[in-house]
Amino acid sequence: MYNFETIEKHPNPQNYRKDFLCLDGSWDFAFDFDNIGLKNAWQNAQKLDSVILVPFVYQSKKSGIDSAQFCETVWYKRKVTVPESFNGKRVILNFAAVDYECDVWVNGNHATHHLGGYSSFKTDITELLNGGENDITLRVTDPDFAKQNIRGKQLWGTGEFGCWYKRYTGIWQSVWLEAVSELHIERFILKGDVDTNTVSIKAELEGFNKDDNISADVQIVINETEVANASFKVYGDYINEQLSVDYAGSPFRGSEWWSPEHPNLYRMLITLKKNGQEADEIQTYFGMRKLEAEYGRVLLNNFPFYHRSILNQGYYPEGYITPEDDERIISDIKLIKSMGYNAMRIHQKIESPRFLYWCDRVGIAVWEEIPSMYQYRELEAHNIMSQITDIVLRDINHPSIFTWVMFNESWGVQQLRFDIGQQNLTKGAYFTVKSMDPTRFVISNDGWQQTESDIMTIHDYSAYGDELSERYGTDAPQIGENPVAGQRRFAFAKDHGYSGQPIMLTEYGGISYATDGGWGYNEKVKTEEEFLERFGSLTIAIRKIPYMTGYCFTQFTDVENEQNGLVTINREPKADITKIRKINIGAI
Repeated sequence: MYNFETIEKHPNPQNYRKDFLCLDGSWDFAFDFDNIGLKNAWQNAQKLDSVILVPFVYQSKKSGIDSAQFCETVWYKRKVTVPESFNGKRVILNFAAVDYECDVWVNGNHATHHLGGYSSFKTDITELLNGGENDITLRVTDPDFAKQNIRGKQLWGTGEFGCWYKRYTGIWQSVWLEAVSELHIERFILKGDVDTNTVSIKAELEGFNKDDNISADVQIVINETEVANASFKVYGDYINEQLSVDYAGSPFRGSEWWSPEHPNLYRMLITLKKNGQEADEIQTYFGMRKLEAEYGRVLLNNFPFYHRSILNQGYYPEGYITPEDDERIISDIKLIKSMGYNAMRIHQKIESPRFLYWCDRVGIAVWEEIPSMYQYRELEAHNIMSQITDIVLRDINHPSIFTWVMFNESWGVQQLRFDIGQQNLTKGAYFTVKSMDPTRFVISNDGWQQTESDIMTIHDYSAYGDELSERYGTDAPQIGENPVAGQRRFAFAKDHGYSGQPIMLTEYGGISYATDGGWGYNEKVKTEEEFLERFGSLTIAIRKIPYMTGYCFTQFTDVENEQNGLVTINREPKADITKIRKINIGAI
């Protein structure tokens, strides 16, 4: 049975196959300022005029280019020799994320087109390959001012303003080749059940022939102990099985549960066989954990779970939006946990499979938030829904993900309070994701003006704790009827209301120093003592509200003009970490 060190080499450790080739590294690169690349057939060119380090965008230092100039279209090119071990198999080209619209050619032949800067995509390039060196070319278009596109925190105007940041364009997560047999597992979903100590396996097969004799072997291990070893026949192109994972050494109730404090992971090996011969093998993992709401409280594994969360924008000093390496990811998670947090809300960005793998391993709850567009267009609704479902399907097996957030603060659905079409878009996203994944919480519109939502979330950047105490010190049901966010918004959209959900204050804080220079919320503080006093006043006030089930502090790091992090962009603490931790988890 494999170990975690084996799968860590893969760009997506949850979907490890041994035959893969990571294509991160040096690629040819070119700006196409005049949009002449297609006319001049750059896909057929031998090379481009510059070089970039993938997967870092050209706006980052790590890319080797480090330019903030606008360029809506860029090109990438790389020569690749396919390993001999790929012979006789289908060759799949994978992209974890490319922002925003992308065309791919292999040896001058068009391979695929993809729309969306945060969803992964892949294409079978077997028929386009030759026997020697192969040429892979990308043309990426990212309109600078397209407010209707899902763009997250990227500016759509000129100059800096508020809490939006400079653009990024192109490849920003890993690229790799993978070899699969004609018959292989295309996608799968794993769901652990802590009440029955079982895991369900649902998988779709590609390359299935009705005359094939197909079977599958599944081995599951935890703490070097085998807890399941099953073989079963596969009928059709779909696997739907449930296996026991009872573990005699478990201190829980028959299985090892996953939580931020105890990030226990089961290793799984799935072997697909055709006529008795191995056709496909995937190494993966899963966590046993259960999320539900009961009596206005969040329960994790049948016990109350209080969210102590921090907003993480996911920006880095050298990599910009891409972590410089795995050590950066690990150290960030550990730093966040050292401050007393057990969760993070990844804000307006979809992190990579490797990032989420380390959240699973190190142990922290994650709220994954769909990046926003900033203009509602009915004709774009299908693109938005397609990108949402692609994102959820890619990340659905990560036990660290507790919540899917569909929209934030009515960005892109500015008339949500009254507009039926915009309400239906948020509800459509809610119900679609809920049908795909009933095991997690789904938020329609984080902050205010919610429609369907599993948690009532409130954003409020009051400067002091007594303001929060006065505003939210009433009974929970009354909150749903009253304005929130400093009396600026109603908690629910018209004709929607509170129905007993858990309540959290999912954005607050935003404290910055007078010496920081940039933008922050409210009056700036001058000393560390003032910083901690403000932080403690707000956080303790929330903790004292009896019906609140958690909070999310803004924010983890400074980012460009927004200077309200607990640490700088270089991860230098702005206040004593031990004191921050004591405020978060100490006795009241």
